[in-house]
Amino acid sequence: MRFFMALQGMQVGRSRRHSLSILVSIGFVIAAVAPLLITVIFSEVQTRPTLLSQATKSMQSDAQLHVALINTYMNERLLDAETLSQVPSVQTFLAATPGPGYQDLATHAVYSLEAGIFRDKNYSTWSLLDPNGHLLLSYPTKPQRRGQTFIPSSYLQQVFTLKTFASGVYYDATTKKASLDIYAPVVDTQNTTHALLGFMRATLNLDYIWSIVQSDQNNNGNGSYAFILDENDVRVADTVPSLRFTAIEQLSTQVQQSIRSEARYESQANVRVVADTAMAQQLHNTSVSTTFEVQPTDQHEPFQVVHNSTTIIPWTYVVLSPTSTVTLIANRQLVFTGIVALAIGGLVALLGLIVGRAITAPIMTSATALRKSSTSLGTLATKQRDAASEQMWVVDSSQVGLQAVQYYTDATKVAARQLNDIGIELIQHWETLDPSSIQLRLERVIAAAQYIESATQYQSASNEKLATALKVATQVTEQLVAGATSATDAATELERVVDQLRQIVGK
Repeated sequence: MRFFMALQGMQVGRSRRHSLSILVSIGFVIAAVAPLLITVIFSEVQTRPTLLSQATKSMQSDAQLHVALINTYMNERLLDAETLSQVPSVQTFLAATPGPGYQDLATHAVYSLEAGIFRDKNYSTWSLLDPNGHLLLSYPTKPQRRGQTFIPSSYLQQVFTLKTFASGVYYDATTKKASLDIYAPVVDTQNTTHALLGFMRATLNLDYIWSIVQSDQNNNGNGSYAFILDENDVRVADTVPSLRFTAIEQLSTQVQQSIRSEARYESQANVRVVADTAMAQQLHNTSVSTTFEVQPTDQHEPFQVVHNSTTIIPWTYVVLSPTSTVTLIANRQLVFTGIVALAIGGLVALLGLIVGRAITAPIMTSATALRKSSTSLGTLATKQRDAASEQMWVVDSSQVGLQAVQYYTDATKVAARQLNDIGIELIQHWETLDPSSIQLRLERVIAAAQYIESATQYQSASNEKLATALKVATQVTEQLVAGATSATDAATELERVVDQLRQIVGK
């Protein structure tokens, strides 16, 4: 009985669970998506920092490459001036004084200046000046003045150190070109004192430098750019034209005065300041790495910044890229993996639902058959329980009836024996008995007869009870036969279901 109650409880529990086909589909989805989820987690924990590091290294490599190009280019230009300053015809011309043959010396010196023009297409003019900064010779055109003179006094003092150097950057608003001057001292190599004979000035347009900076526009991701700061923190090259020749912080009065006196940017006004205090502090902090993150003043999001200093000229090359762009590859990988996970999850869910239904259809059929068999077994159990109760009642009733029949049978025997004794006594002593004795014995006969009649009635009642018990026993027997038949049918059905389940699981 407990088995049937447990079976019914299992049926109730199953009705509360999800469909087996849905559970199979969910299992397939978990099996397919779990590796992708592991990939996403691994990407966030391991791959993402690696990608960010690679993006930063790419910016650093870009900045280093461009700084190397600038260093190489400017070193070659300084060597141009230094080489031509050692040409004998140049030294002879600067050592000579006006007189007969002076023009011939100038002609030969011009050849050297002309050679300088052909060394690089960005040279605009070459000039020879005396130690006081007076112009003596130029090719192909006369050089521009730097303020009131052809050489500012601060640069003239550097010439006397007998080293080749480059000036600050100048801007010509007419040609919209930036340039700088290269100064190379010319000394008397024939004299052991190496007296200064004069110096050579080469004006070099910065088109090549600007093209290097311009190539960084969106080179490190959408929104990336670059600029060059000179020693005064003025942007002498920038991918954003409106920011060229603006300072990232306030300049000292002395620097502003020097720039105005040299007319570097053809304006008598002070250099415009587009303050970027955070960046200026990071660039000036020598303890900070060449890579840092900051939000530029004119931008609306943080930028990854990489800076490198040039060695030939005191410039700082700065490359900037939005942090969102630096993390773009990692974000794209995350989104792509998520889309793939969703797509595969959807397909696997659909496939799992189809396969799950195909797998669970026979199982559900078997479950239905099991449920029917369980119901039949439950009904059979109820009938058998009722039959058992009735059978016990039949047994009890039969025992009581048999006891009553036995009792009344014994009583009838006793009464019959008394009648027999009284009859024999009357026959033997009839003549000797007085009427009162005869009457007494007749009364005893009548009482015994009445007792037998009463016992017979009670025995008839017991017989009726036994007949009822036999009838109930017959019904119980029929129920037991029907139950046995139902049990046989249920067992056959269960055996068929078990065979189906074995076919499903392959055993």
